[in-house]
Amino acid sequence: MDYPHYKLTLAPNEQEMGMKIMSMVQSPAIMINWVKFSEQKQIKFSIQDNEQRIVFAPALVPDLPIERINGDQKFYVSIDRENILNTAIKFSKDNLANKLDTNHNQELLNGITIFESFVTDENRVTMAKGFEDLPIGTWFITAKVNNDEVWNKIKAGELNGFSIDALFKFEQAPTLEDSEVQSLIKNIFSIL
Repeated sequence: MDYPHYKLTLAPNEQEMGMKIMSMVQSPAIMINWVKFSEQKQIKFSIQDNEQRIVFAPALVPDLPIERINGDQKFYVSIDRENILNTAIKFSKDNLANKLDTNHNQELLNGITIFESFVTDENRVTMAKGFEDLPIGTWFITAKVNNDEVWNKIKAGELNGFSIDALFKFEQAPTLEDSEVQSLIKNIFSIL
């Protein structure tokens, strides 16, 4: 079956568009409901320092088709490197490092701070430890978690990654068939 495919875009000067909040979620959209291969593999938080309560994970992966469902309409969205970079820059410009919630509930959390945000590229940081096989242009987030309830959910596997809450423009892209989506996903996550 063919499904519509849209590219998410964000111009650098967009005022109303872009990130609103970063969410810590059980099933990040970039995983497309825990991307399944012959062995189910998951991209989730990497606990960088258990004692200091530091977590690290990708927020956006370039060109990864993400399934969306609106009513009975199924479609895919993806975002390219340029628009990921624009989103990360606007995230910092808008001072959103302390605006986090869980599972998109819009209730701001206390005791969690994003202190690192970077997009991999050929000239600065080409890869991130634990996520070496994600493509150049991936946006990574590192957070300090001083909130006991949230930390316990992370350790219990109830929160596994970051998910963005943002407004983007949609541009029509070529329609994708199921086999094309699976091929794109497999190419991006083949070695994880």
